[in-house]
Amino acid sequence: MMRFIPNHKGSATLLTMLMAAVIITVGLGFNWLVKEHLKAAEALRKKTEAILKARSSYDTIIYLILIGRMSPTEIRWSVSDEISRLKSLPLDGKKVFLSEDVFIQAKDSNGLISLVSYGSIPLERLIQKTEGNGSASGIVNSYLDWIDTDSLVRVNGAEVFYYQGEGLPYGPRNYALQYQEEIQLIKGMNKELYRQIEPHLTLLPSVGFNPNTASDEVLMAYLNIDENTLKGLREYMSKKPLSSDMELFALTGRKIATGEGTYFFPSPFIELIVSVGEPKSLYQIKAGLDTRQNARFPYGILYWREE
Repeated sequence: MMRFIPNHKGSATLLTMLMAAVIITVGLGFNWLVKEHLKAAEALRKKTEAILKARSSYDTIIYLILIGRMSPTEIRWSVSDEISRLKSLPLDGKKVFLSEDVFIQAKDSNGLISLVSYGSIPLERLIQKTEGNGSASGIVNSYLDWIDTDSLVRVNGAEVFYYQGEGLPYGPRNYALQYQEEIQLIKGMNKELYRQIEPHLTLLPSVGFNPNTASDEVLMAYLNIDENTLKGLREYMSKKPLSSDMELFALTGRKIATGEGTYFFPSPFIELIVSVGEPKSLYQIKAGLDTRQNARFPYGILYWREE
């Protein structure tokens, strides 16, 4: 009688193929995991280097600012190239190269619209020019309602009842802004409007006004001039800084020096930005500086942010 002997070669082949597939899958997964860890390690290395560069560069630029001499448009210093090849720092917010991939920006508070020192008129003009729909006065009044200590509502303004009615989990601070982005919370303001006006605002105090470091938007808002007048003013300032009300009045029909204050010259309050990386910043330091020296400190820091 003939016996049937089963052939297990096909099963063994399938089992071998299955095991190989499992091993390959595990290997590919491990390879992907290693690559992701390497990427994370490389990103961490770059971030750490950027932090060190930013903080080192901040110390360097602070030293240069403190030994430098301020002019209507910039701070100048005289140091060896070993310390810095940068010999001046413009105070109009222009980005300048310091070293390697480190860039510096400095903004004179007298060339910005201060949210703690100016009256509300320049802010209203800036918003009106940007928004263009007649809501500027309501936004400014809502801002004033936000920072005052009473519950009286200005025309088209907003106090706590408005925010409660809108179902918002907050109300007016009834105190000065603690951070600039907070202004986005007020009635009428939105992220897009804030994005457009943010470069022209500051929480630093101003001690007057300096047209030489102001942007076109701030010049138009502060002086209440049109674009044609602005063009003539810019042409004049491209040749020499403005230094007196007489010059300004001849060019614009406006005067700015009112009582005490520092006009046509930077304030001691400067917003300093140190960024590493271009075009996308890997790390950035933003600090509000008081460059006045006193018996205890060579300078002061009013706010500090790293991101």
